[in-house]
Amino acid sequence: MLEWALETITKEKTMIKFRGFTSFLMFFLFLISLVSGIVLYFPPQGKIAHWMHWTFWGLDKEMWGFLHINSSLVFFIIAILHLYYNWKVLFRYAKKKAVMAFNLKWEFFAAIMLAIFVIAATLFNIEPFRTIVRWNEEIKTYWAEKEEAEPPLAHAEDLTVAEFCERLKISFESFQQAARTHGWKFENTEERIEEIARRSGTSHAKMYHLLVGEGLRTSGQRTSGWGRKSVLQVCQENQIEVDVALQRLAAEGIKVSLDELIRSISGEYGLQPIAIVHLITGEGQENAQE
Repeated sequence: MLEWALETITKEKTMIKFRGFTSFLMFFLFLISLVSGIVLYFPPQGKIAHWMHWTFWGLDKEMWGFLHINSSLVFFIIAILHLYYNWKVLFRYAKKKAVMAFNLKWEFFAAIMLAIFVIAATLFNIEPFRTIVRWNEEIKTYWAEKEEAEPPLAHAEDLTVAEFCERLKISFESFQQAARTHGWKFENTEERIEEIARRSGTSHAKMYHLLVGEGLRTSGQRTSGWGRKSVLQVCQENQIEVDVALQRLAAEGIKVSLDELIRSISGEYGLQPIAIVHLITGEGQENAQE
């Protein structure tokens, strides 16, 4: 009898400890999910965040995303365990509240309607959630309009040094010189730009601008941001006649409209945005003649 009583007390103590453990764990996981969800409201779009090496508290956007997903998943699992070990207490509590809810039927109805409104307003883009979404878009636009935001070509950070230099028409000697000047650490031409940037404590965007930025600026052109401009805007900024620009592009087999964005043309024809700009301004033909 005494042995049975001690075993029962031990089990009960273990259960109480486990219940406390799950409660604390759920609380901390909720905080992690909440904080990571708030952080993920503010970063730039994926490719821009990757190219600029955007971080917050030392974590990049991808890691914040993983943290949010994993904390939410574990929270869900622990919540099920919490319900399992406390179902009797929760059942009695729910039964008691159900009786109270009958006396608070208007409040209960209002709560349900508010929950439905939150879902509907989000799905149909109704205020105030439309403004919240618009703010998020404005934040992403802010990041996208930064000069260093746009990579010179898609997934440039995944290229090896040899591929990076070849695709951007940069001599390997120039890359070596920039590496010595700015302290970039790389061993051979088969290493990826992303690996070098991470090891050197810099971003892919900064590497690119330090490498080719000054050369482009001396010719009076911006190093990036062309992708967000239309053909007409490029012509106006460089004082190029529209017909001349279209003829230059057509000569290279590129047929476009004036309101088409440079990045759209770049993606369709597999060229860098700056290469499209060079064709419009005539610099591409000049380089070819040289």
